Formats: sequence, structure tokens, C-alpha cells
Amino acid sequence: MNYVTSYRLALVPLATAAALCLLAPTAGFAQQSKKCVFIDGECVEDYVYVPDFMSPEELKKHIDERSPNIAIVDTAAAPVWEDEHIPGAVNFPYSNKITAPVPLPRDKTLVIYCACKDHEDSTDVARQLSLLGYRNVKVLKGGWFKWLDLKYKTASKDDEKAAK
Repeated sequence: MNYVTSYRLALVPLATAAALCLLAPTAGFAQQSKKCVFIDGECVEDYVYVPDFMSPEELKKHIDERSPNIAIVDTAAAPVWEDEHIPGAVNFPYSNKITAPVPLPRDKTLVIYCACKDHEDSTDVARQLSLLGYRNVKVLKGGWFKWLDLKYKTASKDDEKAAK
């Protein structure tokens, strides 16, 4: 066997080892590709948001008792909110991408509602807020239309200005 042949034979195992080293990390990543959602800076695997609901009757009771631990959040566009909303509600128009900082209190239970058939906007807002670290978030069961069906009081921006 001459020098060139022995040199080539020595390169075969070296090339094979190098190829395996390059392929091994990618194979490992393929096995580790579990879905992860970052919630308040922590990775939570297989996260699925399930909203927590509050009934309109329960919310009305909180309003009647002037509960300091509740913040009512209306996801309607500002002109709609100005015309009519649940008394005491703050306007936080729907966005499909909420970013911090959020002008909502973290020390109160947020009760979010929308005028959607199946709570789409309020559930999405609640989900996004939970991803930003809000822990006490509820969706108003039946939303705006259930509130109206029950003939509960509503307010307008002008009503709230006059009350001050």
C-alpha cells in the first residue's frame, strides 16, 4: 500500500466522524421541538388558554356593592364605548397584538367584555393579557348583549362626565 492510499483510508473515518458530529445536533433539536409559549418571561409547554367567566349577575352585584377589586374592561372602539357601555367600564379597544406596558391594573380582577357573538374579542384580549402576566382576568359570560338582555343599566361618556 502506498502513501496516498493509506492517507485516503485514514480520511474516511475522519470524514464520517465529522459528518456525524454535524448531523447529531440537528437530530437532537428535532426531538426537542415541543411548542412553548412565553408567559411573563417563562416558557410554558403545550399552553392552551381557557377563559375564566363571570356571570352578568355576579358583575352587577360587584357594581352595586362598589367593589374596589373589580375593573370592567370594554373592548369596543372608542366611539362605540362613548355612546354606551357598562357603568364604570374603561375603554381598552381590541387589538390582536397587545404589547406592554398595558394601562390596566394588575391588582384587580379584570372583567373583559365585547359585543361579539361568542366572546371572540374579549377572550383574545384575556388570553393576551394572561401572556403578559395578568393573573386575575375574567370574560363576561354572554358579553354586552347578555347585559342588555337582562336590562341592566348602561352608561355613556356624557353620563360619567355629568356624575363627576
